[in-house]
Amino acid sequence: MKNTILKAVTWIPLGGLLLSTSARAGDCFTSELSHFVGNAAIASVTTVVVHKNYPNNKRPALTGFLVSATESFVGEAIGCAAGNNFSLLDAGVGVVGAACGAYATDKWYIAPRVNTQKKETTYGVMVSRKF
Repeated sequence: MKNTILKAVTWIPLGGLLLSTSARAGDCFTSELSHFVGNAAIASVTTVVVHKNYPNNKRPALTGFLVSATESFVGEAIGCAAGNNFSLLDAGVGVVGAACGAYATDKWYIAPRVNTQKKETTYGVMVSRKF
């Protein structure tokens, strides 16, 4: 069961990233949505990994945010080095996505849920609120 949950923690955010990769470059809604969702997923996964594996870290959401926001700017810098224009809008939307993903995962712990009954496996997302 533990191994199944670990797989779900990996594949649910990756699935979200794959669904958001169909967007084309530009400043259209789908392009910005892909930056937002991608960075929210990166921040969410980083926050969960830091929370589970590094209990001495008192601010896992801040770590998740910083990792994802850094990725947003580094990704734009790599694109700029390859000859594309640096898009401050893409980087900014990525930072907003990072903040939302890290905050939501820290305050409302978003965890995968796997149920198996009568040879049927159901995957879902469980949301719990910390008090």
